[in-house]
Amino acid sequence: MLTLRMALRNVFRNRRRSLLTGLMMAGGFVLFSATIGLSEGTYGSIIDMFTRSRTGHAQVHAAGYLEKPSLYRAVSDMGRAGRVLDGLKEVKAWAPRVYAPALAFAGSKTVGTQVMGIDPARERAAMRLETQLADGAFVADAASPGVVISARLASALKIKTGDEFSLIGQGADGSVANDNFRVAGVLSATESAFEAPWCLMHIDTAREFLALGGRAHEIALVFTDYRAAREDAALAAAALADPGLDVQPWQVTEKEFYQAMLLDKKGGDITNLIIMAIVAVGVLNTLLMAVLERTREYGVLKALGTRPAAIFRLIMAEVMLLALISCAAGALASLGLNHYLSGTGIPIPDPVSYGGVKFTRMLSAVTARTFTQPAVTVLAAALIVGIFPALKAARITPVKALGSR
Repeated sequence: MLTLRMALRNVFRNRRRSLLTGLMMAGGFVLFSATIGLSEGTYGSIIDMFTRSRTGHAQVHAAGYLEKPSLYRAVSDMGRAGRVLDGLKEVKAWAPRVYAPALAFAGSKTVGTQVMGIDPARERAAMRLETQLADGAFVADAASPGVVISARLASALKIKTGDEFSLIGQGADGSVANDNFRVAGVLSATESAFEAPWCLMHIDTAREFLALGGRAHEIALVFTDYRAAREDAALAAAALADPGLDVQPWQVTEKEFYQAMLLDKKGGDITNLIIMAIVAVGVLNTLLMAVLERTREYGVLKALGTRPAAIFRLIMAEVMLLALISCAAGALASLGLNHYLSGTGIPIPDPVSYGGVKFTRMLSAVTARTFTQPAVTVLAAALIVGIFPALKAARITPVKALGSR
């Protein structure tokens, strides 16, 4: 207690020096927190754009479908799966899908395409597919020959809204799937997640076309919190309790995107380390000056019989008290700054569009990490840089210290 009282007195005795050191620590805290907040918020927006444009936060497939997609690997008991998913509070929405390759032709034009059967009502609640339209109307809520095609398919077949074309493929019962369809709408060429030749149709139409019955190849899940996708996917898998089903979060289904994001985050971590290194050097310089200014004081303490360990503890206590006060001030300032940036954000000169969503601002996020990581880093940096000045003060020779000016 005596050491803490002396340390507190010394911190407030030289207010100008303490204020300078504290401002450097608090400034580093705020910069670090704002960087993390903007990173979390920006990546959150990107993940939301990416997952809600088509993939979802997690996906349910028949076992082995992700490794080797096949028309015959499908979720057979959709009724039971739907009831289980509706009973999970973590699942905000879900949407069944059907996939199959097919050959599309119109007039003399022919191109390979990917058929995707969707439930428009459920997709509307879960995804943003409808916002990706460039022309026409989206897939009707009731089964019909009207389909939505990607801009690339429209260009390859030289067709537009209102035109008819044909699809031929393989049915699940071994038959040849062959039917005519009408273009109800065309997806955007630049603001859609469907860049390849795609054909979206009502799931019941697709099931009839492919002779799939009531099965589905995929169930896209949207959770209440994308950050808990791994945990919620595991909960969904446990609730479904079917070894024939595989539930994977977006980090697995979109592995390349996730790895690219992690690599980019490492660059941000290096920036944060540079910020803290600059702060640490500034704090070290201030502490060394403080030790030099108080050389006679430490000499008197040593002459009166104070042990080197006690002086070392006193210096370290001063550093940690100052760091704690700075962290408290930095946390308050960071809370206000991150809260402001989470609503207003920083405008992006060249907006980015993806999946029908335009990304115009870098938004911050107020999370536990925006406070805990800067606090731990500032305290650790203060502890490390405080060791050398504390050792220097503890090793002072009383005779030389008392003779110094």
